Amino acid sequence: MAPKGLDMKQIEEIRRLRALKITARQIAKILKISRNTVNKYININDLDVKPYKEPAEATWADGVDWEKVRSEALRGVPLKILHEELAVRGLLTVKYPAFWKQLVKRAPLIEATMVRIFAPGSRAEIDYADGIDILNPQTGELTSTELFVGVLANSRYSFAEFTLTQSSEDFLSSHVRMLEFFGGTPQLVAPDNLKSAITRAHRYDPVVNPAYTRLAAHYGFAVVPARVRTPKDKAIVERTIQIFQRWFYFLVRHRTFTSLAELNLCLREHLKDFNQRKHRIFRRTREEMFQEEAAHLLALPEASYRVATHERASLHPDCHLECRANYYSAPHALRGKKLEVWVSDKTVEIYHEGDRVAFHARSRTTGKFVTEKEHYPPDCQAYIEEDVMKLKGWASDIGKETKALIEGLLGGQYPLQYLRRAAGVLNLSRRHSRKALENAAATANLFNQTRVAYLERVILQQRGAITQQEAIVRAENPNLRGVKHILQ
Repeated sequence: MAPKGLDMKQIEEIRRLRALKITARQIAKILKISRNTVNKYININDLDVKPYKEPAEATWADGVDWEKVRSEALRGVPLKILHEELAVRGLLTVKYPAFWKQLVKRAPLIEATMVRIFAPGSRAEIDYADGIDILNPQTGELTSTELFVGVLANSRYSFAEFTLTQSSEDFLSSHVRMLEFFGGTPQLVAPDNLKSAITRAHRYDPVVNPAYTRLAAHYGFAVVPARVRTPKDKAIVERTIQIFQRWFYFLVRHRTFTSLAELNLCLREHLKDFNQRKHRIFRRTREEMFQEEAAHLLALPEASYRVATHERASLHPDCHLECRANYYSAPHALRGKKLEVWVSDKTVEIYHEGDRVAFHARSRTTGKFVTEKEHYPPDCQAYIEEDVMKLKGWASDIGKETKALIEGLLGGQYPLQYLRRAAGVLNLSRRHSRKALENAAATANLFNQTRVAYLERVILQQRGAITQQEAIVRAENPNLRGVKHILQ
């Protein structure tokens, strides 16, 4: 009989080591058993020992829906709670350790992964997450924000800031501040597939937003977006956001922020502390690892990038295109063509086939015409433009008041500036009647009003479509001539 506690595996190991001509003393030391026990089994051929067997399968485990348990666990439900729920339902009679062992065996929660190692300065990953609301103390209104995060893949050195939107202007501005924070440029940047970065997502051939392409060319990095719905392609920044949110968001959960500047000031203070905390895996701080990576970053250009967003717009017959609720002129020869528009905080540049054809100061108001006189045809030609002549002929057919109104619109210093407004006025004769427009034009001429909305309101008032309460009536004034008139 084999001594108590010695199984077939140990005996086989004794024989294997002996066949390698290892002495009994050494075998005893390796297996941590006595030398006498080793000597007993060196020359024994037939051993009355029960062969080693794997433990029997737990029969209780067959009654558990392990896929459902796994699904719940992946949603974030704690395993202890799942164990308690199954026990209450009578599906479990074992304690938590036995339940956990069976779960790992039958429905593992963690799939095999590959550790990705990036060379210093080779890659940065960026992403957005939900930010912290800002309170307007005067109105009590809450404004949501977005958290922009950029991480150097080698050192995990992190940049973060809050913005109001993910628009192209905010997106590009965050890049400028991120690269200045790093003090250099990585070889490539891996963004998500938001419209500010990628115009058309594709697994193999994505189309990068032209404004983002221009910024990347200025700083000298390549844009390699993550695949659609594949967060593992930028797993470093995804994990960094999770860690940072769980830490920073809970630290400031009792604070109320009343401006974006206040929120970002608090963020910068904690970001410095975050980069100086020891990384759980690397056992070094992000700051320490960044000191080694910084030397491998590309140098920043001498001039900081001036953020400009990209749009496309058609040039109207009046030699203007619409951009950000204003109207900017371009050469008359390009009317009807799609033009490239680059908008910065101070300027609007218009391009055609790569050549800049117009440059304007950006207007901060709305509905304003920003015009270069040279963009119109010569005045003598502008006056006989086909579109202008058609509108004037149409107005003459309606009546003298309408004719006077249209000639006033098209007879100024820039004849084509109000071309679309004139067309809108005349189209009222189709929606209502020529007589109604003529009567409304008489009122408009009297009060020097030319806007389409005003004329239509007068027409509706004359038809009785607007009640007395809705109308705005001029009060009696002995110093004015004429009868009461409807005002806008």
